[in-house]
Amino acid sequence: MKLQLKKTFNLIFVTAIIAIAFLGFKFENKNGVYRTMDVNKANVSDVLIFLGDDDMVHSMTSFDADKAKIGEDLILNGRTIVNGKKSKRISKYFVCTDCHNLGREFKTITDESSEARLKYADDNGISFLPGSTFWGMYNRTSFYNNDYEKKYGSLVVNSRDTLQNAIQLCSKYCSSGRYLKDWELESIMHYYKKNELKIKDLSLSENDMKNVQKYSKLKDGEKEALIVKIKKSYLQGYGATFLPTILTDKRKYGEGGNPEIGLKIYEKSCLHCHAGARVTNLSLDKGSLSAGLFWRKIKGYSDKSLYQIIRHGTYSKTGRKQYMPLYTKEKMSDEQLNDLVAYIKQLAGK
Repeated sequence: MKLQLKKTFNLIFVTAIIAIAFLGFKFENKNGVYRTMDVNKANVSDVLIFLGDDDMVHSMTSFDADKAKIGEDLILNGRTIVNGKKSKRISKYFVCTDCHNLGREFKTITDESSEARLKYADDNGISFLPGSTFWGMYNRTSFYNNDYEKKYGSLVVNSRDTLQNAIQLCSKYCSSGRYLKDWELESIMHYYKKNELKIKDLSLSENDMKNVQKYSKLKDGEKEALIVKIKKSYLQGYGATFLPTILTDKRKYGEGGNPEIGLKIYEKSCLHCHAGARVTNLSLDKGSLSAGLFWRKIKGYSDKSLYQIIRHGTYSKTGRKQYMPLYTKEKMSDEQLNDLVAYIKQLAGK
C-alpha cells in the first residue's frame, strides 16, 4: 500500500514539474511573493521587472477589471455610468478614438514608418490617424516627444516621462476638455494596464523565449542582455517630427503621386472625422464638390490648403473648439501627402 502511494505521489510530482516547465515559469517579485505564469501570456512589464529591471514610474502590479471597463467607457465615449447616472463629459468636442486607434498599428511593432502604418491600416480595416495607438501605451516611457514642445510649450515638460501627466495634458488641451478626476485617471490607467504588451507580441527569437522561460537560471549579465533585447523589441516612445508647409514652388500638386494610395488616406483619415460632419462642422464625402473645395485652395496657405492643414492643423479657439490636429512626418510623409493631393485632383476632375 505504501509503495503504491509513493508511486502515485511521484507521478503527481513529475506531472506538476512538467506542467510548470511547459506552461509557465515561477516569478518572485521584490516582496518575495511567487506566482507561476505562462510565458506566452506574460506581460512585458512583469517579465522586465522579474529579470531585474527598474519599475516604470507608473508601474502597477495588476489591473482591476471593473475599473478597466470604466476606463474603456471613458476612452470610447468620453463619459461613463456612475451609480446609474452619466458622468460629466471629459470634452464636448472629442473622444480619444477621434485621434487614436486602440489596437495594433504595425505588422512589425518596431516599425514607425507611415507607409507601413497605412498598409497595416488598409489590410486590417482600421483608421489612419494623427495620434499614436493606445495599444502598448502602458509600456511606453516617453510621451509628447521631439517637436511637440513647439505646439504645447512648457506643458510637455512634466508630461514627457510621466504617463498620468501625459493623459491629463491630452484630456485638458488636446481634447479641448478638462482635467480628469482621480477616479477617471485611475480607471484609464487600469485600462492601459489590461491592454499592455505581452511577450508573445514581441519578435523575440526562440532562444530568447527559452531564456525568458528559464530566467531564474540566468546569470546577471545574461539577464541584463535579455532586458535590452526585450526593450528593443517594441517602441518605448513614438517620434514626432513637425514638417514645414511645402513652399508653393516646391509642391508637386499630385504629379507622380498615386491616387489609389491617396484614396486610402482620404477614406481612413479625412473621412474618419469629416464624413457627415461626425466630429467637425466641415462635412466631406467622395464627391467632386468636396474635392473642388480643396483643389481651389491647393496653392495657398489657408486652412483649406491640404499642404498647410496637414502640417500645421488648426488651434482650438472660442467658437471653433473642434480644431484639426497636425500630421507629423511619422504619421504622414510628404510622399503620402502628394498621393492625397493626386486623389483630390482626380476626384475634382482636374
